[in-house]
Amino acid sequence: MSEIESNPPAENTPQVMPAGNHKWEWWAIFAMILLAVFLVAWILVFLRLGTPSVWAHGIVVPGIGFLTVPMMFFGLLRTIFRPPAIQRPRTIALGALLFMGVFGTIPFFSPPLSTEDWSTTTEIRLPFEGEWMTMAGGEDRDRNYHATTPAYRWGYDFTVLRDGKKFQLDGAKNEDYFCFGQPILAPLDATVYDVQNSETDNVPGEVPTGGTFGNFVILKFDENAHLFLAHLKEGSVTVAPGDTVKTGQKLGECGNSGRSLEPHLHVHAQNSAEFPFAESLPLKFSNYKIGEKLVEKGMPQGSTSYDEPNGDLVSQ
Repeated sequence: MSEIESNPPAENTPQVMPAGNHKWEWWAIFAMILLAVFLVAWILVFLRLGTPSVWAHGIVVPGIGFLTVPMMFFGLLRTIFRPPAIQRPRTIALGALLFMGVFGTIPFFSPPLSTEDWSTTTEIRLPFEGEWMTMAGGEDRDRNYHATTPAYRWGYDFTVLRDGKKFQLDGAKNEDYFCFGQPILAPLDATVYDVQNSETDNVPGEVPTGGTFGNFVILKFDENAHLFLAHLKEGSVTVAPGDTVKTGQKLGECGNSGRSLEPHLHVHAQNSAEFPFAESLPLKFSNYKIGEKLVEKGMPQGSTSYDEPNGDLVSQ
């Protein structure tokens, strides 16, 4: 056999790229750029820089998190239909996309805020009379679903219970709820910063269509402290921007407006009137009772269940 016959042309021999020498495809490069931006955003969050950190937490982190879904889908298609499937750049890029998708969309912990040490000498009372159930409130994420959002971090939801129930009959109408139409009072002496009074109350259980807070009153009580009372009844607000209100003065009535599935009162404080790019303030109420126990100053704890409420029953 001749030498030519025993050594076929090189071009007929399959070419195998050495391990680790695969090229970085454009989508994989883009995934690594996203990872760099993602990590910088989280660094900003943990630096507690105020508004920049809130923007990073509220826009950049979840934005990248949701962007990873189409990116991962595209990367998997490339991996399946353009062999060899196992390539180091692809594996690294897909791992980075999975990491960003998980930590960008699932709130594993409450965001660190520059306002965590905020306090005020002003006494803030509960914004109602009688005994109300705390449906959301406190530090614990299990008892306060607001805790994963910077502007809501220490927000509260309150409702009224009778015989352990929030409503009579079948709860199909707002009027069935014991809290609906109850007076909402000024928790402190303050100036009215802004109000909304014309949004229609939602039908219980139906998808809400109004703005985030619906009808609301915002009170300014310190240089950088604004208190929000939200989901008020349509047409019930009795104050206007610029008014000075006194503790215990009626501001409106409990309703079911805004982003709300059932009548309740939402309360929280922020370091500015802007929403949602502000930081929540650790709002504590003064001289209230949990059952018969007097609390000089504290945070009522929310319920771990909306169907079987077990939060603090509080009264002024």
